[in-house]
Amino acid sequence: MSRRETTGIRRRAQLFGRVARPAGWLHRTPTGWKLGVIAIIGLVALIFRDPIINWSMFAVLVVLGFTARLRWRHLWKTWLYAGVLVGIIIAVQLFIGTLAAGLTVGGTVFACVQAALLLTLTTSVAQLLEAFAVIVSPLRVFGIDTEVIALTASLTIRAISHLSGLLGESDRAARARGLDTNLRARVIPAILRSVKYAQDTGRALDARGIVD
Repeated sequence: MSRRETTGIRRRAQLFGRVARPAGWLHRTPTGWKLGVIAIIGLVALIFRDPIINWSMFAVLVVLGFTARLRWRHLWKTWLYAGVLVGIIIAVQLFIGTLAAGLTVGGTVFACVQAALLLTLTTSVAQLLEAFAVIVSPLRVFGIDTEVIALTASLTIRAISHLSGLLGESDRAARARGLDTNLRARVIPAILRSVKYAQDTGRALDARGIVD
């Protein structure tokens, strides 16, 4: 049993960099190709705006995920969250638009969510940042420091996961004190710790002379 488990400290939520195991063929696919597919899916969804096309793309991506050795447990929670959003969208469209419009938007959401899932579950943060650095490298012609841009992206990804963990910890602490419905008790501690995290990150960068 690990020290984290014996001390009762819960593992902080991680939104990025949790690569699914065992590895499949998508894990070995170059990151640039996967990013390109996501871009194509987004363009197809925006150009055609057809519910059949969008939901078909989602179905194909689900099948691809299973062939890449992903499991239901890797996907169902995200599908559930997306399903709530899609349900709200369809309900709104029934009042102000048409069912077809709601299904079109819903298919777009699920297709894009599934594509992003396949990317994050089969690609490490390091691989994503390396691909991002290659994408922005042409900006060097304009005198832009692309290493700073890549560093900013890295810090952003890490901050999102860290702040998500802070919100979860604040929520659990409020529940433990019987303050489930008290928004201030659930949010303010997370905000204060987020500010401290940003200050500590800034001091660390300044101390190492990484950025001005």
